[in-house]
Amino acid sequence: MNVTPADLAKLALERHRLPWNWSLQFAALILFCLTLLFHSPLFLTATIILCATGFLSLNMDEPPDNRWFRFVKAGIEWEKDWIAAPWNWAKWTKFIFIFIITIVFLWALWTREAATLGLILGFAVLIRVVVENMKNGIEP
Repeated sequence: MNVTPADLAKLALERHRLPWNWSLQFAALILFCLTLLFHSPLFLTATIILCATGFLSLNMDEPPDNRWFRFVKAGIEWEKDWIAAPWNWAKWTKFIFIFIITIVFLWALWTREAATLGLILGFAVLIRVVVENMKNGIEP
């Protein structure tokens, strides 16, 4: 049986979209941020192991209906919608903006730039407040 890279990518995407696997990979992302902050090879090793474990067939029970797994399901649906959306001007703009913010955030973690991290966190909170206000019918 020949396995092509496309088959591996399809299998990885299917496994990534399982709630338990997505949770492991999300934890690996958080651990990667700590790796950059502390410059720790041990954390890097744990990050790689957690991320790789997220692609295995875990054969876990259905996740419980709690706040975390509702967040996970919303994240998985958001990823599916993002992938399915066509690459138009709005998607390119969002992608470039998120890419630049991510690069600045990773740089701030690596250099331990507290002011930049605080600004990014503050703007993230403001964006969440604006979105919640708009959802509740309050004009910004």
